Amino acid sequence: MLLALTLLGCAPEAPSSDPQPAEPTDTGAPPGPFGFPIPERDRIYTRIGVDHDPVVQTGLLASLLCADYLGRPFPNCYDEHDGSDFMLDGSFEAMDAGSPDIVAAADGVVVEAHDGEYDRCHAEVTAVSCDGNSGVANYVIVQHSDGWRTKYWHMQKDSVAVAVGAAVRCGDVLGRIGSSGNSSAPHLHFEVEDPDLVVVDPYAGPRSQPTSYWADQGVTDALPEPGCTAR
Repeated sequence: MLLALTLLGCAPEAPSSDPQPAEPTDTGAPPGPFGFPIPERDRIYTRIGVDHDPVVQTGLLASLLCADYLGRPFPNCYDEHDGSDFMLDGSFEAMDAGSPDIVAAADGVVVEAHDGEYDRCHAEVTAVSCDGNSGVANYVIVQHSDGWRTKYWHMQKDSVAVAVGAAVRCGDVLGRIGSSGNSSAPHLHFEVEDPDLVVVDPYAGPRSQPTSYWADQGVTDALPEPGCTAR
């Protein structure tokens, strides 16, 4: 667990069980392809993805048992993870020197935004510590056409650049990468939900849906290409 919390962006959510293996499905196309939400792509050193293994694991190494969009285990994912964590290269030193912007992945309207929370939460033994602060994240949620949503979590304190009700275009700045909330190091947790509030992995693969929802998914083990228009 210590290894998992040290390497991962955030700890698993509350458990839920589904003993049946998941089959890749296509829930219907989202509102246009998603652009990669961090323009300074070269400052991200790894991605930790959505868990497609429906079995909720238990025991000391539970968080290490998962399957990403290609069926790979930890460190490509961790148990019950419902988004993609993009980890900041250089950690807190890089954040303090000037953290990268987080931008909207598609056109939409801001439906939730929160700021002002402590942003130096970190891994400590078997848990995340926010040094006695609330442990609440700074974040933005954008609603797109037909009820699709994207969530941007763990932002740097005082960096949220939009308010509820604001219309945003793909590429508009929402905030900056931080480590607020249930976060072990500076990163962006990017999450996509369909109109039924079901988490959808934008990556196409044998354990995910057959169609990529990125504008350009790029090659295996690389980050998606920047830009908001499908190529």
